[in-house]
Amino acid sequence: MHYYDCPCDECRQASDSALHERLITLIERLEQELDRPPVKEYERALGWLAGVCGSYDAVMALGTGPLRGEVTLPAEPRVGEVATLLRTLAADLFCPEMEVAFLRGLVLVWTLDPGAVLSPVSASYVAAGVAWAIGEANGVVGSTGVTSPAIKRALGTPGGAAMYARPIRRALIGLWEWGDGGSRLAVYGDPSILTSSTRRALIRVRDRALAARELDREAA
Repeated sequence: MHYYDCPCDECRQASDSALHERLITLIERLEQELDRPPVKEYERALGWLAGVCGSYDAVMALGTGPLRGEVTLPAEPRVGEVATLLRTLAADLFCPEMEVAFLRGLVLVWTLDPGAVLSPVSASYVAAGVAWAIGEANGVVGSTGVTSPAIKRALGTPGGAAMYARPIRRALIGLWEWGDGGSRLAVYGDPSILTSSTRRALIRVRDRALAARELDREAA
């Protein structure tokens, strides 16, 4: 029998005291929540954008130029193998900008966690993971874009691309969980892997959020 089941006065008082302490704790927690100013939608949007781009300054500096130019790869045979597969995959299923995004993503993963590139038994596994993770960051894979089975067929992997993306995501996210803010874009905190169309969409969100913030300030 627990003390709160016992009918004696001593146990009843102990039960009342415990309930009182829990109630006080709950009230204090609610008061703390109520004391916090509500997060407005434009603040939430700007916070999410800062997560996508890595900082508020990066959000303000977003441009619309296409991803282009050569990507300097590390002198590591496995990186070269993966890059070759990503170039072919981009040409077959995506677009020229995504080739640059894939290669930049590969270099970024190598910089952050070389084991994510070297550990898998096949370069095709790494290529599938990079393609899916960077594709998620640009909203071009999944139900509204190139599917996991399509990448699987293109690279000849035994599993779907989404499965191989897990270690790639971990490398890109690191210790900080950015969160996705309800978006269908994966959030990695680096605008260098975002295509021009993705950045244009982010700029639209940014400009609307800034306009809403200005109206709110004028009304205050």
